[in-house]
Amino acid sequence: MIMVIDREKEMETLTEVARSKKAELVVVYGRRRVGKSTLLTEFAKREGALYLLADVSENVLETLAQQAGGFVRFGNWEDFFTFLHTSPHRIIIIDEFQYLYAVNKAWPTILQRWWEKLKETDKKIILCGSLVSTITRIASGYGSALYGRKTREMQIAPLPFRFIQKFFPKYTMAQLVEAYAILGGVPRYLEEFDGSLGVQENIRRHITDKTSFLYNEPMNLLFEEFRSPAPYVSILLAITQGQVKFGEIADASMMERHRLPKYLLVLERAGIIEKDVPVTERRLKVKNTRYRIRDNFYRFWFTFVFRQKSLIEQGMEDVVTGMVKEGLAAYVGRVFEDICKEFIIDTRIFPLTAIGKWWLKDREVDIMAVHKERSLLCECKWQDRVDAREVLASLKEKTVELPGQKTYALFAKSFREKFREPGVLLFDLTEMKKRWGL
Repeated sequence: MIMVIDREKEMETLTEVARSKKAELVVVYGRRRVGKSTLLTEFAKREGALYLLADVSENVLETLAQQAGGFVRFGNWEDFFTFLHTSPHRIIIIDEFQYLYAVNKAWPTILQRWWEKLKETDKKIILCGSLVSTITRIASGYGSALYGRKTREMQIAPLPFRFIQKFFPKYTMAQLVEAYAILGGVPRYLEEFDGSLGVQENIRRHITDKTSFLYNEPMNLLFEEFRSPAPYVSILLAITQGQVKFGEIADASMMERHRLPKYLLVLERAGIIEKDVPVTERRLKVKNTRYRIRDNFYRFWFTFVFRQKSLIEQGMEDVVTGMVKEGLAAYVGRVFEDICKEFIIDTRIFPLTAIGKWWLKDREVDIMAVHKERSLLCECKWQDRVDAREVLASLKEKTVELPGQKTYALFAKSFREKFREPGVLLFDLTEMKKRWGL
């Protein structure tokens, strides 16, 4: 059940590959735990494809030969590629293929050479990888060995908010927002939470318990993705502490400014952070750029777990869980903006051509959607019984200088009173759930 959640388009694309009359070299990538392997193994079952899983062992050729079955033996990489070329299998999937590069740096170049033969057949070679920065270097980036040779490229992204109800059918809308703010849309993380338990109890059992899978997950991934994770940890910690501008991050992480762009770029490529600029800004300017952690679980973990690990290691996880409970509402409020943005896009309440945040000096709008000379200006309050008229007055005041026709939208857990006024939209959790059809 979990595999098919919001993966129909990806499966359709893979099915198109299987039906293609020509040779295909497909690169599938995405962060760990996002469900790539589950998708591909299901596809392999449907299409009778050969699924091979690589590793970093020195005898990886022997491992691949065993998976290929029969009396296959690979004495060297030439034997392996000869097998790809002559095998009766039309579709061959190589999962975690970045490990082959780790074992043999010449592997992409060998593939590049053999592709000249393979492309004369109807073979479908699907390469799947998890270390995004490595994939970019060897398969996706300009100048990589496979640049201009791959026929398709698929990024498997985390699930959008609206699909996580499939994991927690008994949760209220507020609980779904909290769960998504903590775990994001990563299926493997969502599977860890028990839908029969409340969010706080799940945090205690499955995050702040030092024996749990999620307790040290972000650090484990950083060690796998990067040889020296210390600079990246410093950057992520700085961002979660509110140091979001280039200079602020450099100062907080105690990193020389000429070295920082490299680390920021790598974190961007890995999908862990992203740049944020005002939606009306046409040019990317350093002074107007902010950085934010894109991955919800990384954001949650660095906000609540990383700095309190010493307490957890001393058996004081209940104290840390209490800290999480105290600070959770403020934390969820920032992620609630992302959910509201997704809601605007999905429900099409406004015909937008661009959407994002807007700020100018000390004025800031949570969400601004733009279409020609019109704009939708939104404030998002993760609170109950919000005074909508007060929030609306404040929103109008700080956006009075913005040109064009304006529509205002307010989002909240609930409102003290709901009213109707031309050009004003009010959405509480009940209305959002109804509009989304959850």
